[in-house]
Amino acid sequence: MNQFPILSVILFLPLLGAVGAALLPRMAGWGWSLLVTLADLAFCLALIGQFSTTTPGYQFTENRAWLPGVGVTYALGVDGVNLFLLALNALLTVVAIGASWNVARNGDRSREYFVLLLLLSTGMMGVFLATNLLLFYVFWELMLVPAYLLVGMFGGPRRAYAAIKFVLYTAVGSLLMLVGIIALGAIVSDTSHTAFTLDLPALLAHGAASLPRETQIWLFLAFFAAFAVKVGLFPLHSWVPDAYSEAPAPVVVLIAGVMAKTGAYGFVRFNLGVFPTASRDLATLMGILSVIGILYFALQALVAQDFKRLLAYVSISHMSVIVLGIFALNTQGVEGGILQMVNHGILIAALFLIAAYIEARTGSRRLADFGGMAKRTPWLAAVFMIITLATLGLPGLNSFAGEFLAFLGAFRASVVFGVLGTLVVIPAAWYMLRFFQGVMENPESGTVATATDIPRGRRGGAKLSDLRWGEFGVLLPLLVLTIVLGIVPGLLTARMESTVQHMLPAITASHTAPVLPNTTTVQR
Repeated sequence: MNQFPILSVILFLPLLGAVGAALLPRMAGWGWSLLVTLADLAFCLALIGQFSTTTPGYQFTENRAWLPGVGVTYALGVDGVNLFLLALNALLTVVAIGASWNVARNGDRSREYFVLLLLLSTGMMGVFLATNLLLFYVFWELMLVPAYLLVGMFGGPRRAYAAIKFVLYTAVGSLLMLVGIIALGAIVSDTSHTAFTLDLPALLAHGAASLPRETQIWLFLAFFAAFAVKVGLFPLHSWVPDAYSEAPAPVVVLIAGVMAKTGAYGFVRFNLGVFPTASRDLATLMGILSVIGILYFALQALVAQDFKRLLAYVSISHMSVIVLGIFALNTQGVEGGILQMVNHGILIAALFLIAAYIEARTGSRRLADFGGMAKRTPWLAAVFMIITLATLGLPGLNSFAGEFLAFLGAFRASVVFGVLGTLVVIPAAWYMLRFFQGVMENPESGTVATATDIPRGRRGGAKLSDLRWGEFGVLLPLLVLTIVLGIVPGLLTARMESTVQHMLPAITASHTAPVLPNTTTVQR
């Protein structure tokens, strides 16, 4: 192959950034990291521009021998499922590096911090790009180490507890997936009488999607264990509020904005793509878990007093909407789920950054301490209001199209789950307005004080600084995408449609039973 290896460049540029960040002085390391991640984003945008909207399979593929004796190759590919997730990862890495200016300027161990951020980005790029299952697993595990260290080294007072809880949940799920990967390769090799391989296209060509129902179900559950933990799907979610509330905001930008999407991506790529019969048979279970998560996490957000914990529950409630759309097993639901992965990443990153800016000005995350900030910080309030309305799914902003498609797909598969899922709009409006209005518009409580300007114990009366240029610059690309993708969501859906439509016939033809209770005909 003589084509330019754009996927390898996208994959390893963050790693090159990590090397520079480790060797350069901390301010130069920050600038180098930002420059490299901007270049990575530029390559991702170039990839989107060259992507064919009519080709359902992998494009720009790269395949090199790695461990041929055990069926392992260095295999990369991009299609409509992972194309925009690569760009999301690149964008949010730029945002996370840009938002870490103070770490470079004042923080201890800033070199380690930027190295770990870039290693985390590299791991997530590899997860999205790998088309060999063992290579996928290598990058899946690579994500775990820097995420654990970023939370454990740079988090809040309960960082050790949050980091250990995170690593225990993810390690157990990852181990079960590894067993599933090896078993899948061995079973396909035995049944097809071919050499052992873990390349996904080869496994599908050798009949992986046609394995017996019982075998598919066990393998489905092995992969489910890893993916459900990353998504924060009920009941494997309890690590999320601790990790999100203790980690620094730029770290949460990557963990909540991108890492959570690796689990949803895995559901689409492997559970739907490789185990179609199991996906149909277990769709009801996945719908039940998703609906429970949507509503339960929304109620938890309603009663949360710490606004970072509130946002953690908001995040996994919306991730449950994505899973509900995916396991509707129709074009609208799956496209809505993929589209909403991108939209959710943009919005949750913006919300956690806004929360961090508020905490930096006031020294508090307790909702009861706030009120009346809008008249003192009007620009911060304006940006916060737009992101809040987008999170609520206001038409014309980015979340509307993704949630509409996901719920439409859920309705077409099951009226019961469609109705239960859409009930979330009631508590969602309540918890987001509780956050925005409670901080920005309610009467001043008299307890908000800027920790840098006011001695401890003194209340009220301080002049709060509005959104600074550097902070606005970090939020600007997220704000622009919130508006642009709300107006023209077809920029994304046009490039994923051929892939989704190619994937679904294998699922809908794999079994004649209904997908979910009270179903209508599945639309393709």
